[in-house]
Amino acid sequence: MRKTAVACGAVGVIFLVAAGLLAFWITPQFIARLPGDSNTVRTYDGQIRSLIDPLALQQGNLAAAIKVGLPETLRRQVKVLQTSGNTALVRDSTTVTSSGRQIGGVTSQYAVDRRSLEATASHPGSWNVTDASGLTVNWPIGAKQQNYTGWVVDTQATTQLRYLRQEQHGGVNTYVYRATVPATPVKNPQVLRDLPKALPAKLFQQIGKSGLVPASTLAGLATAFPHTAQIPVGYLYEATSTYWVAPATGIVVDISTVEQQLGGVALPDGKIVPLLPVLADSYSGSQASVQAAATDATNGSNAIQAVGTTVPIVAAVVGLVLLVIAVILGRRGRGRGPGQVRDPGAGARS
Repeated sequence: MRKTAVACGAVGVIFLVAAGLLAFWITPQFIARLPGDSNTVRTYDGQIRSLIDPLALQQGNLAAAIKVGLPETLRRQVKVLQTSGNTALVRDSTTVTSSGRQIGGVTSQYAVDRRSLEATASHPGSWNVTDASGLTVNWPIGAKQQNYTGWVVDTQATTQLRYLRQEQHGGVNTYVYRATVPATPVKNPQVLRDLPKALPAKLFQQIGKSGLVPASTLAGLATAFPHTAQIPVGYLYEATSTYWVAPATGIVVDISTVEQQLGGVALPDGKIVPLLPVLADSYSGSQASVQAAATDATNGSNAIQAVGTTVPIVAAVVGLVLLVIAVILGRRGRGRGPGQVRDPGAGARS
């Protein structure tokens, strides 16, 4: 009986230790973080209100340069390329197409903390990453009802991700956040690569005759750039985006964005006077993409719940029961000690 008590006690302690390790070490360190094989693709449907063809614009063909009312599809892939401890190298690729023709795209690589999902400077020196800050590709696992800082690809700067409310979306519970980016200079070289850095001065006169630019603005250009054949051009980006995030996993279930890139005159003092929208569009998650994200969020939440809560509770209960059994058996064993065992031959000798 004593051996049984010792065995029950030892196994009970093992179960209790395992419960603690699962709940407070294994789950936070290895389960509730960005998987090393993560590869997520989401699609978004949208509408282009206006689009500028840079080549036609440079050629002065305004009729061909400005397009309106086009359908739009965005495809975004976020893939973990490598990991180093709690840091992951993530590639974020977005392509924009309209009627089967690609009209834009940006690919970035970030080093992110696998738990907080924030960009980090702590990564192997061989990694080629954008020097970013804040959240880049996702919300943290275990997102909170609080504001976060997010990275804006076009401006290469941060913006506030403001918490709004909690609501059901796509069939799952989500936290809703909103980011508002005011008109800010575009800094991403991939975005600027195909956009003209200067336009002929005579082109602005044609734009003025079309009524797209006020006469007062043209007069100001003539003053700022007298006798100039080419006028330098800069670009601004502004957007309002709403995000529905599954808090347990940090998965973005859906996005709704209204944005535009504005082309304008780059003044000598560094300011940009916006004139024309290079791209003005709006988009949100496709039905299939929202459903896929909701399913991923549910599966991920269940896995974290099972390993981090359910299994540890069961293990702790089993461990406590075994310890109680060990104590009971131990007490019974002491009650039947050698001094209390009756001598079988005592009656024969008396």
